[in-house]
Amino acid sequence: MDGAEATFGRLRDAGIRFALTTGFDRQTTALLLDALGWQPPFSDGVVCGDDVARGRPAPYLIFRAMEAAGAADVRRVACIGDTALDLEAGWNAGAGWNIGVLSGAHDRARLEAAPHTHVIGSVADLAGVLGI
Repeated sequence: MDGAEATFGRLRDAGIRFALTTGFDRQTTALLLDALGWQPPFSDGVVCGDDVARGRPAPYLIFRAMEAAGAADVRRVACIGDTALDLEAGWNAGAGWNIGVLSGAHDRARLEAAPHTHVIGSVADLAGVLGI
């Protein structure tokens, strides 16, 4: 996705820790991350669907990602996703920022119908939302 790696680099340069979450199992996720060249220590953690008891919209992927990134205050967490279920999980977790991204599965109307703080065009727009 255009701008994703640059955005992740800006997060890292700003001292912002981040973890990736996915509903895919660990084996599938490893194949995807290898194909992208996103091997550790690309992020502070990767949480997969088979790491938690319930997937989205339950908040457990987010809570496990918080553990991986060393975050204790959910109000300082930004959840970014491209589906209504992603936004519902962020809401259920109590995230301070709950950001829908239009460059994925759901359109603006669907994302705006879900609980959110922002809807952005792509992950490349994240730095502006977070002020970095």
